[in-house]
Order: sequence, then C-alpha cells, then structure tokens
Amino acid sequence: MLLINILLAVVVMVNAALPPKGEFVVVKGSKITVQAATSLGNINCSYSCNSQKDTLLLNTALLKKDRLVVTVPVNEFGCGNPLLNRDFQQTLNAKEYPNIRIEVLSLKQTGKNYKGALKFEVGGKTVMMDDVVFHLFAAQGATFMKSNICLNFTEIGLKAPKKLGGLFKVDEELQITVELQVSNRQPSQFLTGSAI
Repeated sequence: MLLINILLAVVVMVNAALPPKGEFVVVKGSKITVQAATSLGNINCSYSCNSQKDTLLLNTALLKKDRLVVTVPVNEFGCGNPLLNRDFQQTLNAKEYPNIRIEVLSLKQTGKNYKGALKFEVGGKTVMMDDVVFHLFAAQGATFMKSNICLNFTEIGLKAPKKLGGLFKVDEELQITVELQVSNRQPSQFLTGSAI
C-alpha cells in the first residue's frame, strides 16, 4: 500500500509540474530582421534559424531556466551585399559583442495574440521591453508568432552609421521583427520531462 501511495504522489507531482494543455507553444525556428531607413533607401538585414527547438511556457512567470533565449550571431546576418554586411557588423560592434541575444521573460495569451516582456542585448547594451505584442499568423503551412519592435540607435547606445563623408545617412530608428515558427502540439519529450 505504501508503494502505491508513493507512486500516486509521484504522478501528482509530475502532472503538477507540466503546464495545462494549451498553455505553451513549441518553437520550431526563428527569424530576426533588422530594417533601417537611409538617405538612399531601406536596408534589410536578416537571420534565420530552423534548428532551434524549445518549449515556451505561457501565462506564467518564467524561471531563468525555462526562458526562451534566441542567440543571433551578428556575422551571420545577411544584408544583401558584402559592404552592407560589413557596415552592419561594425555598427553593432560585432568584434567585441558577436551576438545579439533576445530572452523571453514572460508571454501571456491575450485573445488571439500574445503579450510579453523581452530582454534584448546588443552591442554590450541591455534593453528591457514590456508589453511586446506578438501576432499569430499562418504562412506556407506553418504557424508563426511575430512582433515588430522599434528602437533607436541611441536607446541601445550605438551611433547610426554615416558613410561617404556624411552623404549616406541612416535614420536613428531601427525596426526589428522577431518571428517564431510555433506549434501548440505537446511533444512526447515534454510529457516525459526531457529537453527538446
């Protein structure tokens, strides 16, 4: 009888540790895009990763070990040509700070969308962002969560690049798009408590 009680207690503890169905999403990939307006047109730099798989808990305060962290190597951003790639890397001080890091501190479902807090690290600076809205959309047979974030170079302690003696200028404002490919199906690995 004692053995049965112990087993029942273990089952209750395991079930209590799992989030209720529908209160998490499985992240299957990410794409980060940085856009800036210039005196000669727009610059778009992007990075995609389809190898990162993680479970993102919803509607709860996330412990540090449970947070989704997207680490983006600055040198792997593509801006369209080698000169723009180099300028982007120099602007973000990639030699000293080779990665951009985005950490999801919390994410709550609000209707059909999600709202959360992010910690954004770039160029040795940390920016905390509250009430970041992620919109759900479907494309190419997949579901995505997407957020558009607006930052200024001065907010993150960087100087907007100026080239050709100041003839080519970049606006202060950066548009950052964070896109997560998600699935709300519970993976079997999550049921057993092992990492994805």
